Amino acid sequence: MTINEFKEKFYKIKGKTIAMVYIFEGDDESGFEHFFIWKATILAPWMIAIQELHCMPLLLDVRTFVDKAMNKTLPHIDYVLNMNSGTYDLSTMALVPATCSSIKVPCIPCDAVSIVTGENKCLSNHIANSIGLQVPRSLHSNDPNGIFRPISLGNSQGVKRGNATNASGIYQEFIQGYDITTPVAYNIETESMELLPSVLYLPDSKDINWFNGENEKKTRQGYSWVKAQLDFKIRQKYLDLVSTMNIRTFCRIDARVKSDRIAYSSTDVPLISAESIYFVEINVMPTIRENNNFVFSFCSIDENSPFYNSVNAQKDFFGSISINSFLLASSMLGALSV
Repeated sequence: MTINEFKEKFYKIKGKTIAMVYIFEGDDESGFEHFFIWKATILAPWMIAIQELHCMPLLLDVRTFVDKAMNKTLPHIDYVLNMNSGTYDLSTMALVPATCSSIKVPCIPCDAVSIVTGENKCLSNHIANSIGLQVPRSLHSNDPNGIFRPISLGNSQGVKRGNATNASGIYQEFIQGYDITTPVAYNIETESMELLPSVLYLPDSKDINWFNGENEKKTRQGYSWVKAQLDFKIRQKYLDLVSTMNIRTFCRIDARVKSDRIAYSSTDVPLISAESIYFVEINVMPTIRENNNFVFSFCSIDENSPFYNSVNAQKDFFGSISINSFLLASSMLGALSV
């Protein structure tokens, strides 16, 4: 793609109004004070990204957005950036994209169907299995060698090793080895979804039974990251899964790499075979925040990456680029391509 062709695409999204719709855990009355709880770590980088793209931000809590949408009192908006994510039940997570569908405004990062199917671990496991991805086998609740995952909670909340609980969820074989996550995003140049560099978790304990659980996600300690490469077969199946989920913006696929030992170091770029990888979940609304796995992957883009040209073109056109502005620009153009 030529420089002028890149410019033509970027001109399409300049000057657009983007509504950031947010809500918070334990929220009884969404209001001004809640905005300040998240503004530094979550909302502020997205606001800066909107400004980097020469667009206009509009901040709304979920209740205000839905109320104005139903009463047809919303100001003009071109896109909605859905921040209603985290550890919520699926019934509330799908509210914002469902409302967007009713007023015919593109919702980033996904629609209601993608949330209901993708965030539901039971459904997403069935879909992944039907595509040909390896999925850990289901275990009886009395088997002590499994791992329990709640159906729809995020941030690894409620994920536990050992016997299954009475809560609603899936109980599967625990795959000894490594956690690995693979971000996926819309590529402006190829006009298709592409994989960003995969991120392998190396536990400090060198324990093949370690996994990135609820506490580890809170403390963000006890491990390091290393860039990894998936073989062609698994890369294609990941893209098939994303296509089936009808995602044209960005998402993240989490898995386990089966191994009998912690064999890699921080200087390796291991090639992960399709036979060793087991699907865990697809996160259709991944959190983008400072120094997380998505950011590590973005910073690992090099001249061999399919995103190399589009990242540099965006930086040259707008004068700067961040993980948030990169995902926002590609998502806006991806939504237009549907």
